[in-house]
Amino acid sequence: MKMTLENLSNIARDIIKKAHDQKSDSAIVIALEGDLGAGKTTLTQEIARVLFIKERVISPTFIIMKKYEAIDEKFKYLIHIDAYRLEKSEELFKLGFQKLLEDKDNLIIIEWPENVPDCIPKNAIRVKLSHEIDNSHSIEF
Repeated sequence: MKMTLENLSNIARDIIKKAHDQKSDSAIVIALEGDLGAGKTTLTQEIARVLFIKERVISPTFIIMKKYEAIDEKFKYLIHIDAYRLEKSEELFKLGFQKLLEDKDNLIIIEWPENVPDCIPKNAIRVKLSHEIDNSHSIEF
């Protein structure tokens, strides 16, 4: 499906609905895969907007992880992780990832999940974003 500014909000709502529908005693993880500029952070910003997060959401490339308070019936927090600079899963575990994963109040979005494969649970919502030849973006989940 094409991802445009016009349907971005609907896509974010669909992903959140999918997260709401998952039965889990731990956090729900959304793994965003795609090249640089494919729209991972833009999608995360829209998910944050739908969750009524007031803070400005930017990619945490240099700080790795940022926690936001959400207003949602299931999730109290959105944890945004950018694993671009990480070389292995252990680096994320050293930052307290396991504790975040154990908390069912957390919705965790990980950009560049391929860099931390051992951190991605089997029930993660996998979202693939890509550039198209016509300079648009496509999304699969």
